[in-house]
Amino acid sequence: MNKRQRERYRKQLLAKREELLHLVQAARKSEKEGTGKEAPDLGDRALSTVTRDLSYQLTIAERDIVRRVDDALDRMEKGEYGICVACAKKVQIGRLDAVPWTRHCIECQELQDRGEI
Repeated sequence: MNKRQRERYRKQLLAKREELLHLVQAARKSEKEGTGKEAPDLGDRALSTVTRDLSYQLTIAERDIVRRVDDALDRMEKGEYGICVACAKKVQIGRLDAVPWTRHCIECQELQDRGEI
C-alpha cells in the first residue's frame, strides 16, 4: 500500500470516528433528556423503555466500531495497517475500501465468523 492510499484510509477512519462519537453523544444527550420524565400511561412508559434500550444497544455497537477504528489507526502508526492480524497476509484493497477498520483478510474473516479463529 502506498503513502497516498494510507492517507486516504486514515482520513476515512478519522471521519468515521468523528461521526460515531457524534452519534454516541447525541444518544447520551437524548437519554439524559428522557430520564426523570414519567410517561402518563403504561404503554408510553413501555415505549420509552424500549426506545432507551435500543439507544443503549446502538451506542454499544457504535463504541465497538470506534474501538476498531482506533485500533486501525494504531496499526497504521505501527506500519501494520492493511495486514491481517491472523495470517499476516495483505488485506484486500476492496475489503479495506468497504471496511477500513477491518483486522482480517476475507479468508480469515470467514474463519472468524464460523468461530474457527
